[in-house]
Amino acid sequence: GLLHESMRRAMNFSTPFLRVLRPIEASRPALQQVRAFAVGIGAGNPSTPGWVPGVGNKIVPTMVLQKARKWDDGVADGFKASTYDEIFKGKKVVLFAVPGAFTGVCEKAHVPSFSKNLAAFKAKGVSSIICIAVNDPYTMNAWKNVLGTAGEGIEFYGDANGSFTQFMQKEVDLKVAALGPANRSHRYAAVIEDGVIKVLTFP
Repeated sequence: GLLHESMRRAMNFSTPFLRVLRPIEASRPALQQVRAFAVGIGAGNPSTPGWVPGVGNKIVPTMVLQKARKWDDGVADGFKASTYDEIFKGKKVVLFAVPGAFTGVCEKAHVPSFSKNLAAFKAKGVSSIICIAVNDPYTMNAWKNVLGTAGEGIEFYGDANGSFTQFMQKEVDLKVAALGPANRSHRYAAVIEDGVIKVLTFP
């Protein structure tokens, strides 16, 4: 569907989103061989050994993210994080994660693919489209500004302490690509309704 189409443009995320939103154009041949799958683990307790986040799980209400903004704005609001309620409560959210701001595929294909389908997502009842990365919110804000119209309509958040990425169990060591010093995030996308993961896909 629309979410599938947006992800497919960067890495061919596949069939899970066909169950949510109809596809809007044929898949790109150059990406057709990229493997993708949905995760359906079911509801559970994140503190249980072996627990893996998946469809049916609820985002832990203590999760917070830092909305992209200038340093001076951060100082002015006391570096206040955006809460679970502000981001997810009562909303249908499309969330996608990238390894980092200003990185190649993320900047050239990943973010623009979501922005291109903004109106269609909104028509399907999506409240917001969120891009997150393990970056500070000031870097995310600078990236948003550089993207300009390519990132139009997308909300950018920094997972500044990596806690959201840890919860989603998508941590990856990318120091080999000079992305550090902490772990970064694998690419993935999700449809989250009122805090509950409805669709989750990753390559």
